[in-house]
Order: sequence, then structure tokens, then C-alpha cells
Amino acid sequence: MITKVKLKAWGNSLGVIIPKEIVSQIGLKEGEEVEITVRPGSADIKRLFGKYRTGSAQEAKEEMRAGWHDYDDKQEEEDSRRRSTK
Repeated sequence: MITKVKLKAWGNSLGVIIPKEIVSQIGLKEGEEVEITVRPGSADIKRLFGKYRTGSAQEAKEEMRAGWHDYDDKQEEEDSRRRSTK
């Protein structure tokens, strides 16, 4: 489950509040240990694609779209094979 929360000052540290809906849905209890993954909410393009990547955001978008097209083609081929073996 993914949700956005804001960091709040808690002494010399920062803390997060887990929304009641998530606490209820997952069944969390006070004192339980949980694992979190921290990822900034507004990542820049370099953070997403690596610091040594060159080129424009448009080039990156076109590269991603090409990958989606390749994936769709492979799915279509697999579906076709499944239909022909029935």
C-alpha cells in the first residue's frame, strides 16, 4: 500500500503519522515494528534515471514509450501463440 505523508518535527528527529485508514486496514498495533521505504515525493529526472544519464526529458520519455511498445508486441505474440495452441 502506498500513501503520501508529511514529515513532522519530533524532538531532534522527524516522524510520520500513519493514517487511521491504513492502521485499520493492515491491523497495525502500537509498539509493532514496521518496515518503510523512503523516497522523496518530488524526485528530479536525474534521480529517476541515474546521475550519468544525458539527454533531454523528451528523449527519456520517447525511450520509455518505445519500451512500452516492445512490451505490447511481446504480449500480443504470446496471446496469439496461446490462441493457436487451443
